[in-house]
Amino acid sequence: MKSMLTLLGKDYPLRFSVNALCCLEEKTGLSLSALRGRQMSCLRGLLWCALLDGPDRMTLEEAGELLHRHLKAGGDLKSVSAALSQALEDACFFPRREAKG
Repeated sequence: MKSMLTLLGKDYPLRFSVNALCCLEEKTGLSLSALRGRQMSCLRGLLWCALLDGPDRMTLEEAGELLHRHLKAGGDLKSVSAALSQALEDACFFPRREAKG
């Protein structure tokens, strides 16, 4: 399954690869687990990372600007976070959460 995120009316395919996550660590100086406690840095970094292997390559700062424009247009961070979490699960970097019954 391919994870997608719609921002400002445009669909972005999200894909996390080992190389993209390494670029994220090199660019930010933080590991994926260290980023989890920094919400805005994490969202910006993960969005940038997820777009590295797609057609919409952008800089880390451009990813932040895209998020900023999304919020100014009335978008929310919850949908962005959910899409990025799903893409990380799809990439098998985090185990899928089993539903508790």
